Amino acid sequence: MRFAMNPNALITIGSKINKLSVLLCLVSLIGMGCASPELQEKELETQKSRARAHTDLGAAYFQQKQWEIALEEFTVATKIDPNFASAYNGLGLVNAQLGKDELADENFRKAIQLEPLNSEAHNNYGSFLCGKNRFDESITEFLAAVKNPLYATPAMAYTNAAICSIRKKNSVDAETYLQKALQLEPLSQAAAYQLSSIQFKRNDAVTAKRTLQNVLLNRPGPEVLWLAIQIERAVGAKDAEASYALQLRRQFPDSEQTKLLLGGVNRE
Repeated sequence: MRFAMNPNALITIGSKINKLSVLLCLVSLIGMGCASPELQEKELETQKSRARAHTDLGAAYFQQKQWEIALEEFTVATKIDPNFASAYNGLGLVNAQLGKDELADENFRKAIQLEPLNSEAHNNYGSFLCGKNRFDESITEFLAAVKNPLYATPAMAYTNAAICSIRKKNSVDAETYLQKALQLEPLSQAAAYQLSSIQFKRNDAVTAKRTLQNVLLNRPGPEVLWLAIQIERAVGAKDAEASYALQLRRQFPDSEQTKLLLGGVNRE
């Protein structure tokens, strides 16, 4: 139900509030005195700085997988500044790790409500939703993240949107997102690996090899090397296959990919 409001009544109420504030200030002058606008602004900045400091601490503990301490730091930050979006984003991450899905969902939505252009919150919420098989909602969040021109890692959000599209069995959209990711970050191993995998699975080994070429020159991980081995095997490039196999065994001897490689060699 909507209520009609009298603008004059609002002015009257405002006038009474202002008069009351003046009276309170006059009384305060006898004691501590009224805070000037400059002082109030300084206090607000101090409040935000404290909230940011606790949020940074929470993020550090989160990286170390100390969930309970991280949760405490993020909670303190929200109490200091109830409008600090990054703290709620942190709470969402921790609660997701602790399996508190309803709380995590609520935290992420609160962060986005407070700061609609917070790309980190959109990306993290998208990852959370994808993990719950809420694919369409997830991709919406990833695409919201890249709308912010100041977002530092849009390629990551596009790659995440692609991964969720793959889980949704939509390789067409996934390929589009991955191409956008590689346009922004040509040496993204995650994006190149996912795109090359799609191309290889549709029996286009030549294109898959071309997609993977650049990242193979930049400290490739075991997943990338294992895919390269399979691609080189498919195109009949035995020397390149052997070279990547040697690199995989030497650099990642305990990886699952090396076990697959050695298992295949033993069977042959």
